[in-house]
Amino acid sequence: MAVAEEYQNYLQSFRTNLEVERDLSPHSVRAYLADLEEFLLFLQKEQLHPEQCDARILRSFFTARTGVDFARNPLKSNPEAVTGKSNHRKLSARSQARKLSTLRLFFRQLMKQGKIQSNPARDLPSPRFYRALPGVLRPGELEEVLEAPTETSEPNRRLRKDVGEAVQFRDRAIFEVLYSTGMRISELLSLELEDVENLPDRIKITGKGRKQRIVFVGEEARVALSKYMKLRPQLRPANGALFCNARGGPLTDRGVRDRMQKYARQLGLSKLHPHKLRHSFATDLLNEGADIRAVQEMLGHSSLSTTQIYTSVSKNRLRDIYRNCHPRGH
Repeated sequence: MAVAEEYQNYLQSFRTNLEVERDLSPHSVRAYLADLEEFLLFLQKEQLHPEQCDARILRSFFTARTGVDFARNPLKSNPEAVTGKSNHRKLSARSQARKLSTLRLFFRQLMKQGKIQSNPARDLPSPRFYRALPGVLRPGELEEVLEAPTETSEPNRRLRKDVGEAVQFRDRAIFEVLYSTGMRISELLSLELEDVENLPDRIKITGKGRKQRIVFVGEEARVALSKYMKLRPQLRPANGALFCNARGGPLTDRGVRDRMQKYARQLGLSKLHPHKLRHSFATDLLNEGADIRAVQEMLGHSSLSTTQIYTSVSKNRLRDIYRNCHPRGH
């Protein structure tokens, strides 16, 4: 079922807000728009518009979405609907929290436009959910991963020898820079050749919400970058993007993830993705005594609570050290 034309303007306006004003990544924009479209389809079915919404209607939307049995008109038959209380829910608490975040953002935009006086999603409590600890690489695994592109990788027979060599050193540089700086993959792929031409020990990058910050490039990462940059012309770059694919075009997020999974299979690891190196960066800094606010700044987190999840990982590390080293720690 498609959203009717009268609701399309809401989607388009919201897209503009996400892309232009908030400068979100394409992946985030797609997720927000999908959530809003689902809500607009609910309103369309109930013959309502966003300006008519209150907390009761939002609760009905969430309850309907979680799989609660409704009468033909849920808004009249079940005015006390509560978000996510069904034992048969079809939507996890994490997904509900994401959709609620979308609606809060959407109604905040309507308030700024003067279309509503208050945000009906503001006072709805977010459902609680278990937040999994970020996956990190153990010290032995980390070394294997960083060296995998040039130490264990088999040559790609579909590529010319010089191109295959450039791709291997490109991958090594990507791994080293991700771990050295803690950058997000989107931030890394936005780098231009001129940003690192003189192999600086720090780079100014633009992260989420167009926020700029300084990241530090360690010696190993600079060495890996230097070797890759010497071979980069073999990829016949079509533009100034630092990291190119085998055809000379800009490397994509999907391309990096596919390469990482290739190395993961070679090393016998179940999963390897760019964020795992970012997680390892943060956890290793905290394990070595770095101030959490300094780590927050280097990661580009707007909220300290986002960074605090890594302290749990570090505490687990301390627990393991205690159990392994203390005579009565078992």
